[in-house]
Amino acid sequence: MFRIALFILIVCLSGSASCFSQTLTTVMSNGDSSNRVDMIFVGDGYQSSEIESTYADHVDETLNSFFNPGIDPFPRYQNFFNAHRVNVISNESGADDPLNNIFVDTALDATYNTGGTDRCLYFNTSKANTAVNTALSGTGIDIDMRLGSINSEKYGGCGGQWAVWSAGNSAALDIAVHEVGHSFANLADEYFYNGDTWDGGEPGQVNITSDPALGKWDRWLGYDDPDSDIGVIDYYEGGRYYDFGLYRPSENSMMRALGRPFDAISRERFIEEIYEEVNPLDAWLDEGDTYSVDDTLWVNSVDSSVINVQWYVDGISLGLLGESVSIDSLSLAAGTYAIQARAYDSILDHSFSGNSLDWWRLDDTSLLEQSVSWSVIISVPEPGTVSILGMAGLAMLFKRKRKKHTSDAT
Repeated sequence: MFRIALFILIVCLSGSASCFSQTLTTVMSNGDSSNRVDMIFVGDGYQSSEIESTYADHVDETLNSFFNPGIDPFPRYQNFFNAHRVNVISNESGADDPLNNIFVDTALDATYNTGGTDRCLYFNTSKANTAVNTALSGTGIDIDMRLGSINSEKYGGCGGQWAVWSAGNSAALDIAVHEVGHSFANLADEYFYNGDTWDGGEPGQVNITSDPALGKWDRWLGYDDPDSDIGVIDYYEGGRYYDFGLYRPSENSMMRALGRPFDAISRERFIEEIYEEVNPLDAWLDEGDTYSVDDTLWVNSVDSSVINVQWYVDGISLGLLGESVSIDSLSLAAGTYAIQARAYDSILDHSFSGNSLDWWRLDDTSLLEQSVSWSVIISVPEPGTVSILGMAGLAMLFKRKRKKHTSDAT
């Protein structure tokens, strides 16, 4: 679903070389912003003639790299995301490259050699945030994932509040995914190169530890993803730029080298962050009313291919019956009942299985599930109906009689 140029604004940013026109374009829409991860792209170093060509192509290519087919877990959760691009016009194309004495006039001051590292390409986050916040004003769209596309071919990128990358480079798509690992999932780099030994405390990122005895990812030890060549999860020394004293979960994942998948620990972290923004259900029948035999109870999930819905009557499971249940079909006897729908990500059914959907091993599953319940009153039973408990009793009685007849026959 596409909508073009939702808002047109004229913005002058303090300290910018020029005033520039600014438009907001929604390029992927899967649901209300209040229950989606909203990806916000902003570009720098794109002239007006490049906005609907080069910049639009860079954004579309990045989205395709995430979702079609993309890198797990993103393809599975595509319907959990919306994507928007803020179109900021620069006077000149490219980015500053101080080590090569190249300086260009761009709206967001994108530059290499940020923090003294040549390949660290970043921009002025204050200007980027001002541009984006102004463009989003009044739309109801919030910002969950910030992506900065720079119109440059030289290799570079960095992750902070924004995931920023050189969108014209041949490795641009992998750089973008890697930097989102930093900015969205707070993952640490897993590469190392300086021969030094870590002597600090325990890092806060989930994919790096200073002491395997802490068991930071013991739940994944020995796991070998059947759908990738990531290898067995263990404690491998070297990570976050240090050769010694820090450990990573896999030999070589996306957080160590481009062109690789995320390992199980990083993938799980992404899922956790996605569910921090998205509940399994978009809508459901009002819980405040009381319902009867003539009513149908329903929920709408974010994605029925991802979310299972399990139904209960007074705590007794009816199994997976889909997103709606006709009360009449339950054949309830007269009485008052509590009927509950529990929506949950089906990966919970695969934990510790080692199969293709074994993606979640954290003890706390609350983010990945949501329950709603309704009060149902059956005033007059339909002729010939029995309660669920009564049906269960009849089934047991039938089995006992069948077993007795079989015994008599022998």
